[in-house]
This record gives sequence, structure tokens and C-alpha cells, in this order.
Amino acid sequence: MDAIKIVDFSKSYGNVLAVKNLNITIAQGEIVGFVGKNGSGKSTTIRSIMNMIFQSSGTIQVLGLDSVNDAKELKKKIAYVPSEASFQNNITAHKLLKFCLQFTTYDDSKIQELAEYFELDLTKKISDLSLGNRKKVSLIQALLKESEIIILDEPTGGLDPLMQHKFFQLIIKEKEKGKTIFLSSHNLEEVEKYCDKVAIIKDGELVDYLDMATVSLTKRQTVSYETRDGKKVDFDLEKDINEVIKELSKLDLTYLEIKTKAVTDEFIHYYKEEVK
Repeated sequence: MDAIKIVDFSKSYGNVLAVKNLNITIAQGEIVGFVGKNGSGKSTTIRSIMNMIFQSSGTIQVLGLDSVNDAKELKKKIAYVPSEASFQNNITAHKLLKFCLQFTTYDDSKIQELAEYFELDLTKKISDLSLGNRKKVSLIQALLKESEIIILDEPTGGLDPLMQHKFFQLIIKEKEKGKTIFLSSHNLEEVEKYCDKVAIIKDGELVDYLDMATVSLTKRQTVSYETRDGKKVDFDLEKDINEVIKELSKLDLTYLEIKTKAVTDEFIHYYKEEVK
């Protein structure tokens, strides 16, 4: 059984078509990245999976259940972190999270464990927390829940680099338990590093669905150099590197760099506007 299966999904807001005929299948136990520019349809898709909004056409199934007809049952199986979470301001983080425990099977010690891991002061009121610490509250709230699928919409926004790293170490442990993670992010480096597959959406349409293991194996090297007369050249390395070095040795170089081309470089062209 697939973890998430999106078939011919479209969503319109009046005359504006936000998502068009989207088809994505996510296997259980995968970390799948969901990338695209602002307004490309990522959050619309995620909110439809969560049954917060309804699709205009098509179907979404999660663990074999329909996102609309079986929404109540599905909410027991999914943990969700929105890109922007709103909480009641005049209570402490601890009281808020204890309230969340009423909907889970975890005990109070799980709150303390996660708070220590994320370095969150539970005694502070929500109104006194920084953006990054509010994000930590949102992450802890989701991770308190015993779920089969974790859906994350820009989960590391507001977190410092060290905390981003700690967050993904925890997510990897969740994956090792067999959980499925669907991750929307603008941080292409973290997508490349941690995701098994990446769905790329542009203007509401799926333009690529990459298997990162295959992509990593086909990474190419790039060569950049500058000659003494100011000529700058960049190109992908497509022949034997030793032959290229021999050719370059004949030039009067002031700069030379040969590096492996990051997958993020491949992502970037999907973000660019087409030249009219």
C-alpha cells in the first residue's frame, strides 16, 4: 500500500488554477521532498492532503484512505507541521503541549525529552518566544503524536543551522521506524541531503519527480577557469579529466576550479522564469 497517492489532483480558486492534474505516489518509509517557487501550489497540495481545503477534481489517498471521506480516521495517522503556526499567546509552551497530549498516547515525559533536545524553555509564554522557538513548539507538537506519516511544510524556517541539523537527525530516526515524511522546503541543500525522492512543482504542475539515488550517481563535474587576459569559462566535464587537464595546461591560467556539480544546481533552473 502506498503512503500517499495523488491522482489527477486540481485545485481552483475562482478563475485561478492553483494546481493542475497533479500525480504523485509516495511509498511507505520514504522521505520525499516537495519543492517549487512561492505560489507554485505546494501548500495548496499539502492542505488538501490534510483535508483543510477540498480539491476541485481528482483524488488523494493516504494509507489507502480517502482524504475527504476518511478525513477523521486519517488525522489519527498524520502529524503535520504548517509553514506558519498560530498558538494562543497567553499560555506557556508547556501548558500548550500538555493540552496536545490529550490527543495522543504519550505521557508528559515525552514533552520534556523533546524540549531538551530542541533546547526549548517550556516555562516561557508563547508570546515571549522568538520565531525560531515558536517553530520548535510546532515541531514538538507534531512529534508528540504517534503517527505513520509526518507532513512538514517549511519545517526549518526560523531555526539556526545547528538546530536544523538536529531536526533532521530526529527525522531520520523517525524514518528508520518506518514512518513516511513528506517535506516541503525552499532549502535545496537539505532536500538534496536528506530526501529519497523529490517532486518538483512549477505553476501548479509537476515538472519532475527525481530519485535522488539515481541523480547522485549521475552527478557531473564542472570546470571553471580564468585566463590572464580576463577570459572566463565554465563548462560541464564530459570527457576524461586527464585530457582536459592537458588542454588547460596550455593556457595561461590565473584561476582553475574543478568541482562536483551539486543537485541543487539542477533544481535551480526549474525556479527560473522562461525567457520570453
